[in-house]
Amino acid sequence: MDLDERLLTLLAKQEIYELMCRYCRGVDRMDKELTLSCFWPGAVDVHIGRHGRLHTGTAEEFFDQEWAGFGDFTASQHHLCNMLIEVDGDRAVAETYQFSFYWREPGDDPELNWLNSNRYHDVFERRNGQWRILRRDFLRNFSLPISPVDFPTPENNWPALSQSRDDLAYRTVADVG
Repeated sequence: MDLDERLLTLLAKQEIYELMCRYCRGVDRMDKELTLSCFWPGAVDVHIGRHGRLHTGTAEEFFDQEWAGFGDFTASQHHLCNMLIEVDGDRAVAETYQFSFYWREPGDDPELNWLNSNRYHDVFERRNGQWRILRRDFLRNFSLPISPVDFPTPENNWPALSQSRDDLAYRTVADVG
């Protein structure tokens, strides 16, 4: 592979990584539009839990089914870990390790707060210069109850938690001057 091909592959991998970061932002900020924009319409979504399949259908169907449940939590954080991407023209596959935290007020009940270890096995496709997920196989490795020691609230000088487009994550360079 010559230098130009290697640079194009590197750019594709970066674009895919940033797509995955937007996906995490969309879920954590409860921005369904942003979340779904990471998938091609009709993209296949298979969620597999410890005890078998939880969902097989489209990404739109999965998020329509699960979205309200995400809002039951006070907040969530999705962290991307190891990500191995293989690009072949306008198609790519990736395995991404991911940790997610979900918690609910009051914050001291481990039955309401979870650490999840997951893996995404994604197929990406580039159309008109834009990468999106064409298929996702989601595998849950494990879930653990957690008990946050200092649940973040404005009263204890933590910034207010945000599951909306009002979050600082949506601030742009133009917003800060």
